Amino acid sequence: MNAWQVLSVRPVGPEPTPPPEFGGPTVLVFPADQLGETLAGATAAAFGASLLGRITDMAHDRGDLVATRSSHGGRVAIDIRPDSQLAVATANVLPECDGEIELGAPETLSIDRTAIADQSVALESAPVVLGGGRGLDDAGFRQLETIAGLVGGAVGASLPAIDLGLAPVSRQVGQSGKFVTPRVYLAVGLSGTPQHLAGIGSATRLLAINNDPDAAIFQFAEAGVMADARSLLPVLAKVIEERLGAAK
Repeated sequence: MNAWQVLSVRPVGPEPTPPPEFGGPTVLVFPADQLGETLAGATAAAFGASLLGRITDMAHDRGDLVATRSSHGGRVAIDIRPDSQLAVATANVLPECDGEIELGAPETLSIDRTAIADQSVALESAPVVLGGGRGLDDAGFRQLETIAGLVGGAVGASLPAIDLGLAPVSRQVGQSGKFVTPRVYLAVGLSGTPQHLAGIGSATRLLAINNDPDAAIFQFAEAGVMADARSLLPVLAKVIEERLGAAK
């Protein structure tokens, strides 16, 4: 098997340039921004390429390509060996490349932004995020909203909780949702799947409340409480409110 060649793809230039003929196994690396990730996904879908995601490093091992990407919010590193002749990745810092492909500059698109009316603090910039999972119910999420309002934070949710209708999709945190980097993330009723933890920054202090002592979230949390959140959250809200009142 021939060694992999690595080509960087940049969406710049006045006119599109035809891509070169690939003489062997090839990985195309796009910039890790909104446009680059969109193009990477479209390229992988169009050509049946292996989609490596956002990688942090790349190396050759006896002719094979080994790409490294982070998981669990940067807490775990995963090595990936593509199983096809063409692979697609994105990267913040492009690895050493054999060549470069320049694409034509895209047209400027207008973007309409609509603020979330029911949450005063944006999820992506909140200093404190309270993440709810399917272990909660509607009343539990209302308690999270109350606490978030007291501490100037925001409420996030896992994909299973959103699938159950407990929160809108705009609140989803995780691999297929939003990436958040608060100072503190309180995971309530969350099992701690890799898909959800991938949406939390590695510098965030992770706290957990779960009634299952074997929940995976306790393996990653700095501190945790094994308790029924339906009973604990009202007490937590009352204590915070009293502390804030005493501080005035």
